[in-house]
Amino acid sequence: MADDYQDKTEQPTPKRQDEARKKGRVAKSRDLSGALVLLTSLLSLIIWGPMLGRKSMEMLRLSLGHIRPGIVGPNQMSALFMSFGLTLAGMLTPIFLSLSAVAILGNYAQVGKIFSTTPITPDFSRVDVFAGFKRFFSLNTFVELGKSLAKIALIGAVAYYSVKRELPEMLPLMNQDVGQVTLALTGATFRVSARIILALLALGGLDYFYQRYQFQKGMKMTKQEVKDEMRQTEGDPKVKARIRSLMRQMATKRMIADVPSADVVITNPTHYAVALKYDNTTMVAPQVVAKGRGFIALKIIAIAQEAGVPRVENRSLARSLYRTVEVGKTIPTSLYRAVAEVLAYIYRLRGTAAAGGAR
Repeated sequence: MADDYQDKTEQPTPKRQDEARKKGRVAKSRDLSGALVLLTSLLSLIIWGPMLGRKSMEMLRLSLGHIRPGIVGPNQMSALFMSFGLTLAGMLTPIFLSLSAVAILGNYAQVGKIFSTTPITPDFSRVDVFAGFKRFFSLNTFVELGKSLAKIALIGAVAYYSVKRELPEMLPLMNQDVGQVTLALTGATFRVSARIILALLALGGLDYFYQRYQFQKGMKMTKQEVKDEMRQTEGDPKVKARIRSLMRQMATKRMIADVPSADVVITNPTHYAVALKYDNTTMVAPQVVAKGRGFIALKIIAIAQEAGVPRVENRSLARSLYRTVEVGKTIPTSLYRAVAEVLAYIYRLRGTAAAGGAR
């Protein structure tokens, strides 16, 4: 187990976290949720308890006052108890609703919006005697056992000292009437319960952070798991690199094939080469049909020379065109003047050559 955790050095990916949430695997403390429910129960009894007690006594007196021997039969008694039960249920409904709301909100605050049937779905693959025996003696089992013992010890200590603190106030009640004794015992019970619940709440908070730590630790991945997941989601990097390489080769071949149709090749002098084409009837500005540097630049120059495409050396213009204009795009307005001068020069050369041929 320790070796596994040492190998898992990478943070969980979003995909792994989403899969865990879909399976209902989240960091959650049952102790914290239980403590919140108990605290809500205590507060509900403090708020509604006196009212519930008064109404219950009034209803009991009213019901018993109508009972006379020979007047109320079994049917009337059944209806009487039914009415008593429905009235009591109506009075207890706000408490039950508040407890349900706190239980739901307590879980929502810990894990957010999640709904999964995986945790309650039967999984017969887990019915393995040896695996169960291994889990029984795992480190996590002993940690949970230690937490339970520590919780029992702490709650026991809080209860003991709380009761011990209340005892001096209980002794004078021996000479009091039943009402005063009941009131004092009720108050003492609430105070002892409040201390115990606050201790449980503190334990629940600590348990929540511990569960989050354990969950994040268990969710960590090895480097190999991260690589495997990337291959599944994005494809094998080697295959993708090979595909990109083939696409670049195909694009380069198409680009090289367009060099003979260019009007001029601008160089720097051999490091950069940009082939331009311009047709004033179909284009609003000259277009880059090929570009490259290093070996590709030499290839463009060689093909242009074979095809009779003029070559003009202009270092700054070649670098600017290479860096700012993609193949198949027209040149920006900032380079119109420089390119126009080059094209004018080429057109003059062609005109001179044509005139010489005519003579």
